[in-house]
Amino acid sequence: IDKLEIIKQKIWDKKWRIIMFDIPEKLRRLRDSLRLHFKEIGLMELQKSVFVYPYPCADEISFIVEFFEIRHYVHLAEVTKLSNDSRLRLHFDLPA
Repeated sequence: IDKLEIIKQKIWDKKWRIIMFDIPEKLRRLRDSLRLHFKEIGLMELQKSVFVYPYPCADEISFIVEFFEIRHYVHLAEVTKLSNDSRLRLHFDLPA
């Protein structure tokens, strides 16, 4: 899991991948570890339990989720519009 990485596409398909989770307080250490792994593979934190990435990453997210055995706590969405995404575009070096 420590060597996991997401292959960046050359051309952005203009979709945002949003990863959301709601992990109980009793699993706080696991939740913190999940956040750390998401950041390490390049996801950007929008809120404490919401991360975003501009390229396909479902396989990598599934791997992490299965590794931690937290499937029912994590959701992945793919959206074509995200309000106020200029900061995200700048962070990921994407066209405006």
